[in-house]
Amino acid sequence: MRTLLLLLFLSGSMAAAAQKMIALTPFLQQYGIYYSSDRVTSDGLGVGVGIHALHKTGVAGQMDVNLFWGCGNAVSTRLALGYQRKGRWTPGAYATMNLLWGQRIEALDAEGNPPAMPAWAAGIRVTPLKFSTPHGFVSALEIGAGLGPSKAVSLEVSILSAGITF
Repeated sequence: MRTLLLLLFLSGSMAAAAQKMIALTPFLQQYGIYYSSDRVTSDGLGVGVGIHALHKTGVAGQMDVNLFWGCGNAVSTRLALGYQRKGRWTPGAYATMNLLWGQRIEALDAEGNPPAMPAWAAGIRVTPLKFSTPHGFVSALEIGAGLGPSKAVSLEVSILSAGITF
């Protein structure tokens, strides 16, 4: 019994130490996207919500969901992994994977089949105007570009993004 309690205590203390090494920041953003391929076109402006995780070494990850209006109502989900500079001015660069769901303009293939759902693109994203404090961050004009199947090109911009660190 003592060994079990000791193991539980040690695993709990290791988890607490790991939490100090990683800052989790929920955020809101204004978001715009343009996606075009031989078979799918989708674009619009909207809002998003997500979470940003920053390790004390500068390695950063982000997940977000964005609802946008333009070419119908659509949703994008993004997963990003990259590096962020330390300090007050914290620009970063990320590798991204975007998935687009919802309404869009579609071109059927020769057999009359619609394109696969979701449309996707892999790419890069940079955050040149990101500023951090111990309590959160503010970022403007984050830009990204990606490529996907059927000669797809994806362009994205986060006009303004702000988060609070817990």
